[in-house]
Amino acid sequence: MLVTKNVAELCVLLISELYGQLPSRIFADLLARGRSTVVQLAQHTSLNFRQVRHGIAVLIQLGLIFHNTDPDSGVVNYEANSGAAYNLTRIGKILDMVRNKYGNHAHTLVHEVLVQGHTKISDLVKYFKDRRNEQHGGINGATQNGTSQNGHNHVNGNGVTNGIDDLDIMDEDEYMDPEAQAYDNLAQLIAAGILEPVTRTAYQSPQDLRSTVEQEFMADYPTGIRGSKQTSEFERNVRDKLREMQGESTRLKKKLELEFMYELSSKRRKLTNGAVANEFSGEKARSVLREELDTVLRINYDKCTVELRNLKLGQYAEDLVGSTTAQVYETLLAVLSRKIARCQIDRSIEVEEDNDDSHTGPRVTTQEVFEQLNPAIDVSAGIGFPSEDTIDIRRAEKIRRYPPQLKGSTLHQELEEGEEIVGSDDEDYDHSGEAAGNYGYHGQNGFDDVKVQMDDGLPVGAQRLHQMRQHLLILAESKQGFVRHCGGRDFGEWTVDFEPLMQHLKFVELDTIIENRFGRHGLRLTRILREKGKIDDKTLPSLALMKKPDVHVKMAEMEMGGFLDVQEVPRDNNRTAARTIFFWFFDLDRTLQRTVDNTCKSMVRCLERLDVERRKRKDVLATAERKDVRGNEEKLLRGYAYTEYVQFIDIEKKLLGQVMKLDDIVAVFRDY
Repeated sequence: MLVTKNVAELCVLLISELYGQLPSRIFADLLARGRSTVVQLAQHTSLNFRQVRHGIAVLIQLGLIFHNTDPDSGVVNYEANSGAAYNLTRIGKILDMVRNKYGNHAHTLVHEVLVQGHTKISDLVKYFKDRRNEQHGGINGATQNGTSQNGHNHVNGNGVTNGIDDLDIMDEDEYMDPEAQAYDNLAQLIAAGILEPVTRTAYQSPQDLRSTVEQEFMADYPTGIRGSKQTSEFERNVRDKLREMQGESTRLKKKLELEFMYELSSKRRKLTNGAVANEFSGEKARSVLREELDTVLRINYDKCTVELRNLKLGQYAEDLVGSTTAQVYETLLAVLSRKIARCQIDRSIEVEEDNDDSHTGPRVTTQEVFEQLNPAIDVSAGIGFPSEDTIDIRRAEKIRRYPPQLKGSTLHQELEEGEEIVGSDDEDYDHSGEAAGNYGYHGQNGFDDVKVQMDDGLPVGAQRLHQMRQHLLILAESKQGFVRHCGGRDFGEWTVDFEPLMQHLKFVELDTIIENRFGRHGLRLTRILREKGKIDDKTLPSLALMKKPDVHVKMAEMEMGGFLDVQEVPRDNNRTAARTIFFWFFDLDRTLQRTVDNTCKSMVRCLERLDVERRKRKDVLATAERKDVRGNEEKLLRGYAYTEYVQFIDIEKKLLGQVMKLDDIVAVFRDY
């Protein structure tokens, strides 16, 4: 895979920071020279064969390189996986997301998989049991005869058990069998797609995998492929085979989903941060995993990117609409993401057929969102209560069955008589909104007493459903297009058009960068060019309401920064400046690529600065990393040494925090 110089340096620095110099040297050579064998790597890196094989083993274990064996010669070629290397910047975000959404035990399992690269289910269960036993052993050793760690005595019968109340670890599931907890959390993570089984094709590059499949099907065409019919048949067979190979990693996921993930249950589990998750336990899940103990699991970064995108969109909605509406939106995204495997569609596998409905996107119903809504959310906040006379029901409940077209796209084909224009608003409205008030008489969404009523006589469940729909309608009516109301089944169907929504978010992030760097005038000129296209330098000052010298200075400054381009069109063959027309224009794709590359360059500088600071204080850090000092730095490091250590920790937090912020920009512009 071809990458820029800055992205390559970033990947090498990340591997060196986390796994050492040996794997990073081999990875750097693979990025610079492309596919290589062990012999070639030994020659280029000046390492012996033992060191090269050891470094390759580490990189394969972590999933950072592809490898392919030539069937004729038996030679193994290795290729760098730059996408997996860049994903190392999101390890912290993934762990935080798992902790907040699935709990501390799931965080422990995912952390172990990230450390090991990939590992068996049996090894994960054993690791989890050993860790829990160590924790309980430490607790029992720290509390003797009802005395807690802080020295206060507690007597049994006064609401404190064995004196460990001060340790604040007595959750409801602390008394469960550690093995059962491990199986339950693994089943939940696999069913959610966070963890996935490693298949035989997982370490082949997409190009090698497709080439292998094409060679298999070429045996059916001994005289070659001739004509459009055979070409389309060959491409369809290749896509079906690739889709089948891709589905091998979802076999265990589908089995667990069928048993547990989507069953309608009101049983819930409260996490330590106050969030509520579906209860995910049972002998069926454990029996399924006990039959798959030798299955090797790894992190599914594609699914993790989907979850991170949901968090980003939730924050975006909270900034523009409000916290309560954003919480409802996050619930809708969580339900919708069950049907989404990755942020960007793999065009080599997924194609639009004539009868395909994929352009409308996956959808969820109001009832599905309502069943997953946290009962602690006060959905009555953030919405107004106007009189019914001031509301146009047909407009508020309008159903839009097709996504909006991206700006600049046109319909190239003529419509036949009776056909519908894609994206047309001449459609029906949702009649189920009127019936939403009659819903909720069976105690849905955490309320079991149907006699509990509001002042207007409606049950609490019906009132919550109606209020939640109002938040969804607010999101649907926003100019950003957070949600699209696309159907009337089960009190309304909803979907999210991610492509136009993320394009709008890209413009927001890009406008922020341009304004911070070039000011309001630079932002004004960029928006004009983005709206109008190519404009003559003589016309631009009148449109921008700016003086001509100011426009020329600002445009030249933005061209040097890589945000604008100019095209010279000579009026005659002399090509003099006086006889030349200068057209300024804004190229979105090129600007995004340059911005991503510059952002990666900034991340490289942050990591290089961190390495410089580490070298400055290497003596203090070497002392702090000793086993007898670790955890007691304030007591054992005195005077100047402790001050240097605290300063380094503060610098490290700032630099790594800046890297995480820069990664948000890269994710919006490239990955989401």
